[in-house]
Amino acid sequence: MEKQQILLVDDDKTTLSQLETIVSTFGFDQVLPANGGGSAWGILKNRQIDCVIAAYEMKEMSGLALLKIIRQEDSFADIPFFLTDKAFTKMKVMKAGQTGVTGLFVIPFDEKKMRSKIQSALENIVSPVIQKARETFDAGLRFIQEKEYDKAIEVFTALISQKENPEYYFNIGYIKTAQGKHLEAIEAFSMATRLDRLFAKAYEEMGRVYRLMGDFAKAEEVMHLAAEIYMDTDKIGAAEGVLNELLESGTTSLNVFNTLGVLYRKKGDSQTALNQYKKALKVHPDEPYIYYNIGRLYLDMKDATAAKRFFQKAIEKDGEFEEAKQVIKAIDLGIV
Repeated sequence: MEKQQILLVDDDKTTLSQLETIVSTFGFDQVLPANGGGSAWGILKNRQIDCVIAAYEMKEMSGLALLKIIRQEDSFADIPFFLTDKAFTKMKVMKAGQTGVTGLFVIPFDEKKMRSKIQSALENIVSPVIQKARETFDAGLRFIQEKEYDKAIEVFTALISQKENPEYYFNIGYIKTAQGKHLEAIEAFSMATRLDRLFAKAYEEMGRVYRLMGDFAKAEEVMHLAAEIYMDTDKIGAAEGVLNELLESGTTSLNVFNTLGVLYRKKGDSQTALNQYKKALKVHPDEPYIYYNIGRLYLDMKDATAAKRFFQKAIEKDGEFEEAKQVIKAIDLGIV
């Protein structure tokens, strides 16, 4: 194994010491211990780390939360990240897999298996499906550089239309988890999350190509798909960038404003979310779902009176809006 740096994360000093003793025999140039997820994140931002092993359960910041933060950053998108636990439940396997974990290590540790998994991850052994998808994506980028826009669109379309798409691998992951085949489940989830990133980037680039070709409606459609993938995978910053790029292009689309509202609501930025919803209302004053989303936002802000007012407006626009009616009943009953 080449000389590289590995970060070990656990708030249990005994387990961290045991892990450090084992990993120190793997040939890393530096083995860096971190007492918790917060300390680990500080190290990651300031050091060139090649691999991370973190406890799934920690008090201040769990290993899963740290993994989510890391996978939101393009610079850490492919860094090998392993989680440790005394007993991985099916739910833990699914959550870890969906977040993009590289592998799982059960306590007590099996040194031989750990060494093998880490070495494979660091050697970046990529499956043929991922390799083909990357090559297709790179071919599309080359066509853009050469201003062969029709060919670029053709290549990106072929990529996102391939049979073995992210959903296919997510489904395999769920099945393998249910069967108790956790290693195979993680491999499938890993394939899905990697393809998801490529698909999102492909939609982004397609949008820019369509814009260069003058097809602004199609550009908006595919870039919005990119933003939705980013949001589904908790890459909020990437989604925000794509949506703001659409706004800068002059769009007045309901979808863009509404999605930005949802995005800022997820970020906990209620005021910015409200501003986006209000912009959507200026362009689409008769859209009941905007009023409904504003109502949900006011519920988040603990203002049931304002929330009810907007739910009622949603019903005024659509008398069959059952979800809005149900929420109003819940407010009247004091349930929410």
